[in-house]
Amino acid sequence: MNPQNVLGSLSNSDLLARTREIVEDSCRTEADLLLHLGEIDERKLYLERSFASMFAFCLGELRFSEGATYNRILVARAARQIPAIIDAMRFGKVHLAGLRLLAPHLTAENHREVLAQAAGKSKREIEELVARLSPQPPVAPSVRKLPARPQAPAPLALALSPAARPVSKHEDHRPSVAPLGEDTYKVQFTADRPFQEKLRRAQDLFRHRIPDGDLTSIFDRALDVLIEQVEKERFATGRKPRPDSLPPPDETSSRHIPDGIKRAVYERDGARCTFTDAEGRRCAETGWLEFDHLDGFARTRVHHVDRIRLLCRAHNQHAAEQTYGRAFMERARSATCPGTSPQGRLL
Repeated sequence: MNPQNVLGSLSNSDLLARTREIVEDSCRTEADLLLHLGEIDERKLYLERSFASMFAFCLGELRFSEGATYNRILVARAARQIPAIIDAMRFGKVHLAGLRLLAPHLTAENHREVLAQAAGKSKREIEELVARLSPQPPVAPSVRKLPARPQAPAPLALALSPAARPVSKHEDHRPSVAPLGEDTYKVQFTADRPFQEKLRRAQDLFRHRIPDGDLTSIFDRALDVLIEQVEKERFATGRKPRPDSLPPPDETSSRHIPDGIKRAVYERDGARCTFTDAEGRRCAETGWLEFDHLDGFARTRVHHVDRIRLLCRAHNQHAAEQTYGRAFMERARSATCPGTSPQGRLL
């Protein structure tokens, strides 16, 4: 039978009652989902599925939207420290968006009181609660797509004044790209006075080429220079190859990889992580790239182009754990980065 016909046969009271039941079921399901996501994140199972992060796993494997992924990961991680968050979700006291806003501000001491205050509140009301918990925090950067304009392309907008809505300095934000038009994007962030002065200086220096000081053109040129410089520094691209740029793979005590090998590996691997899972899916990460010695440099002390690959940081750490053991690597990471959070990063 057609579900719409079934719904149409319900009385108003029965329809509302059934809807409330579905909402209650969805809250319980969402709570269980958060528990499962938290456990997957803790075990780092996404690495075996060829994803560099829990964020990428939720997008690619579970088909969540970016917003749902961010909300669920943040709340799931917070819930491992404060289980009462799961109860607030399970019994429909606080919605997921509200828990995402509250999570960075909840502590062992205040979580019961804060969750009680947030019960039944709208997102806007919870934003006001967060503002009281953490007044006048800095504004996080954001990147969003501009609506298409029929007259002319929308210019790149640079916001140099603080935004109206405060965001907690403890909350993890990352730039977002939301396509609304075909070719135009809005870039908005908070900048300090030195940045503003550098921007104006750059506009003045380019007046002979960009008379109107168009910010899109200024940033486009600046990014071209920055990308070229960083690729040259990290992967030796753009440098003139020398006859000895690919030295023989002799044993060495230096961890420095010769420029010729860096350049060859970077070009061969296509500037992308090469980790491939059992199903043949290759990791799509192009950031946090690192050179990995397949045989372990600590064991061979040899740099050879055929035994070096590009891996993202997450899969490089994963490969190191496979080679040296997770306990050893955790001790090594604790020794070198004592302040590193066990929660890690989303992307």
